[in-house]
Amino acid sequence: MLCNQYDNSTGQYVISFLADIDPMNPARWLIPAFCTTKPLPERAPMTWPFWKDGDWALLPDYRGVRLYRTDTGAPAEITKAGVTPDDAGLTMTPRPSEEYVWRDGKWVVDEAVVARNERQAAMNAFMSRMEKARAKNLGKADALAAGQLDAVERALFDAWAQYQMKLVRVVEAPDFPASLAWPAEPDEAAIRDEVDAKLRREHTPVPDRGVQDGIVEGQATARDPGAQTELSS
Repeated sequence: MLCNQYDNSTGQYVISFLADIDPMNPARWLIPAFCTTKPLPERAPMTWPFWKDGDWALLPDYRGVRLYRTDTGAPAEITKAGVTPDDAGLTMTPRPSEEYVWRDGKWVVDEAVVARNERQAAMNAFMSRMEKARAKNLGKADALAAGQLDAVERALFDAWAQYQMKLVRVVEAPDFPASLAWPAEPDEAAIRDEVDAKLRREHTPVPDRGVQDGIVEGQATARDPGAQTELSS
């Protein structure tokens, strides 16, 4: 005779074993307490037999199933039969990303989290650009005030200072970071070329007007010798 044992407090099926024959009555089987000879039912996956009200009932069994917390998305598990994921605040569906929250029985995008992440990413980009711009002008403010920078250095200092202000205006915009458009970094090579060209123009001597007129008249005489004869007479 096969006996099926169940937990005396929960009714959860524990084990099956062969009953012993009553030594005082060979025609009778010894059935221990909290056991039944009623056969176990056919059980579907993720179910477990429980002895309830004199009969076997199949309750959910998620032991060994990988589950996830609906509050954090962290992996979790159920260690007792008869407990559903809903009972434990769990789900079989992994959280797609940190931008999702559990709502109405499913993972949905949390717009507030998305907006916060977008702003944080934009601020990280701002700080990276600002740190680079500050490094370009690091230690040069006093030298600029004392007139110790040459023309190229002054132009580069001004360009990076203006770039910093443009960055600040971006993050101070009312719709930041929705309309994010970072300014282009100063083109140092182009700035050097522009300053060098300006300096060359400033240092190129301008011919005297009278000398220039004499040169023009001499060139005209050389082209027309008769004109010189006419002038001499």
